[in-house]
Amino acid sequence: MLTDHIRLFAVAVKNALRGPITVDYPRESRDYGDRLRGYIVNDRDKCISCGLCEAVCPAKAVKFSVGPDGKRYPGIDYGRCIFCGYCVDACPTGSLRHTQWHEVVWTSLDTFAKYAEGDPPEADGRPKKSLL
Repeated sequence: MLTDHIRLFAVAVKNALRGPITVDYPRESRDYGDRLRGYIVNDRDKCISCGLCEAVCPAKAVKFSVGPDGKRYPGIDYGRCIFCGYCVDACPTGSLRHTQWHEVVWTSLDTFAKYAEGDPPEADGRPKKSLL
């Protein structure tokens, strides 16, 4: 029992000496690596409007709407999306894909509008800090 307390104290001291892991957001951002799923985008040229993505979404974040060409396309409600990737895995044509964009705060309306049209924003040049 005493060894548990010593081990707990050692972990607390180690974490206290490591320093903060926060960043000056939005001036700096985190480097999340390749394994974290980012926002999902749809390539409308590949989409066959099969509805599998909507059917498998556990959060009910995928909803179809009619595009300018009269065809139904999936849209992602990012307020509901849990980024599980089921829709990406279920898509038979590969039209849905994860991006490496993880930002949840937009610094300009132009960046948000560009992303809302389906194009993930390019790297913005902010310094990245490692997550660990």
